[in-house]
Amino acid sequence: MFKKIILLLLIFLISAPVFAKEAIEADYNKKEKFYIYKIDLESVGERIRPYVVKDGLKTAREVFKENDFDFVINGGFFDPNSAKSVSYVVIDSKVVGSPFEGMEMIENLYKEDRIDNVLNRSELRVYKHHLTGALKFDIARHFDPVPKYYDILHSLGGGPMIYPDFNLEQEGFVKYDETQTPVIQSAHVLKKRARTLVALKDENLYVIIFSNFAPVTLSEASQKLKRYRFEKIMAFDGGPSTSLNYGDNEISSASNGQREVKSFLIIQK
Repeated sequence: MFKKIILLLLIFLISAPVFAKEAIEADYNKKEKFYIYKIDLESVGERIRPYVVKDGLKTAREVFKENDFDFVINGGFFDPNSAKSVSYVVIDSKVVGSPFEGMEMIENLYKEDRIDNVLNRSELRVYKHHLTGALKFDIARHFDPVPKYYDILHSLGGGPMIYPDFNLEQEGFVKYDETQTPVIQSAHVLKKRARTLVALKDENLYVIIFSNFAPVTLSEASQKLKRYRFEKIMAFDGGPSTSLNYGDNEISSASNGQREVKSFLIIQK
């Protein structure tokens, strides 16, 4: 009888999903006032992907509960009026979101001479190896080349990158006049706002949330995160869009609860 119980236990352990509690480590930095989630890519990398609402917009809570996901954060930029993505999104090698969904925005960017900058904003990428199928995570600009022998399996655009590169003008978030005064500012990048950021280090993905109770500029966020020595850091949409659901943990930054958005980064069960 004892041998049968051991055998059944072994079968369960072998067939059970590899999603131990250690796969996500949650913490709150009391000194710097932000939430940080360390995600073990070796354990759950295959379950991490973007998610786009097909029709309309939804909150992180709705996406979390309706799909029974393990983890959900808000993703890239979108047009709240048309409910269309204005950031690039790739899922299973197919483009499912693009700035060109908002043609009025594209026309304005041409007039402002910012089109090339905005189209080349940063994105979280998941590469897949041609032969082995191995996954590799990276943060890169949209027009950056793909490593040899890899294809982009998933990507979720946002921006800007705040480490190791941090150039708001280069990604079209700020435009300055001849006196270096900002005349155009997108996504309130120079103001204190709630922020959703992702970072990479040592085969781990980190999700960092500055809620509306501790808003920061992106420059301040970069300074506060220096001690972690991340390899790369980028922002997703922030402000009232900043939201997260994980287990019983829910974060919202809009005044009336979570804001409805278009895209998310999720971890499937």
